Amino acid sequence: MGRELTQRELLIELEPVAEENVHRHLSLAKPWHPHDYVPWDEGRNFAAMGGVDWDPGQSRLSEVAKAAMITNLLTEDNLPSYHRVIADNFSRDGAWGTWVGRWTAEENRHGIAMRDYLVVTRGVDPVELEQARMAAMTTGFDPLATIDYSTLEQSQIPEAGVLYGMAYVTFQELATRISHRNTGKVCNDPVADTMLQRIAADENLHMIFYRNLYGAALDLAPDQAMEAVTIMLTNFQIDWCRQPQLPPLRRADGQTRHLRHASTPRRGHHARAAAMESVRAQRLHRPW
Repeated sequence: MGRELTQRELLIELEPVAEENVHRHLSLAKPWHPHDYVPWDEGRNFAAMGGVDWDPGQSRLSEVAKAAMITNLLTEDNLPSYHRVIADNFSRDGAWGTWVGRWTAEENRHGIAMRDYLVVTRGVDPVELEQARMAAMTTGFDPLATIDYSTLEQSQIPEAGVLYGMAYVTFQELATRISHRNTGKVCNDPVADTMLQRIAADENLHMIFYRNLYGAALDLAPDQAMEAVTIMLTNFQIDWCRQPQLPPLRRADGQTRHLRHASTPRRGHHARAAAMESVRAQRLHRPW
């Protein structure tokens, strides 16, 4: 067993792979515009501009679809937290910096399209949605903070954050791809489904970028990379799971449902199962 590589050494050795995959991504990514996925002719003013404020009866989404849309949107809203994670643990120079900027710009479209759709179609209460956004973004998220360090030996505590951050985003992108695709189906609205399929396609390309990088990391530093992916998988959480109690979701029947409860299935063994399924799938195609 050789010595462990430092953060700087890992970044230098993996930069050619990052550059190759940036070019690959740019050749495959298709430009799209959030405004093309929103039914603007359904929009009308709210009370502040002489119209009518939101009422639960105005939404055509089921309670499951509402909870899923809000959960997914709040995850997208926390883009600043994810940007900090990859910017701090990757680099702002060279291919790494190009990817950080490009990835952030592409991810930003997701929240724009989803929020515009929900507000225009009156799918959920826009006031409660804004309160939830404020709470989620104020709290922020750091995936390395989800690790239960009490279960680790001193030698296992992360030092090369690039591996831990890369392992996390690989599986997080997979989880969001699956979630957006499934949410589109339960919305029972072809407009929402088309929008979420478009977003899921972005997430899939992002996942492939990180997956390819992590495959190279496993070849470069197998012991370090395997330890990092094991620790991140056994502590895997989506950012929304760590948010404080947020405003309840008002239902058409007048009852309320707390959003934290709606998000619970995205954590624990459900999230890890999705991540491990990705690992199994990749073994069919490459020696991960």
